Amino acid sequence: MTKETIVHNFTTCPNCGGVHTLANDVLQTQIEKGAMPKESKAFIFQHQSVIARATGWLSAPLVITFFDVCSDCGTTYCVRAEEKVIINNGNVPKSNGKFS
Repeated sequence: MTKETIVHNFTTCPNCGGVHTLANDVLQTQIEKGAMPKESKAFIFQHQSVIARATGWLSAPLVITFFDVCSDCGTTYCVRAEEKVIINNGNVPKSNGKFS
């Protein structure tokens, strides 16, 4: 369960100041064709990080970052970041130490 979302949007490339991104350009074309809803969001990849100890936590910050590529200069940069708080009901999942 999560609560309290804080959103940071980065609308320009930190390298060249461009405002167009690769995934968003493709998405806009699809929206214009009617293939995607207007409220759709696009990005190349996302990363999630929970900032917490391995055991004994009841809530922890979660940071989700969304990345895209500038259409003007090719720089990959964060276009959106979300900070959320995960609420744990007391059942901390156990790790088997293996990647699944």
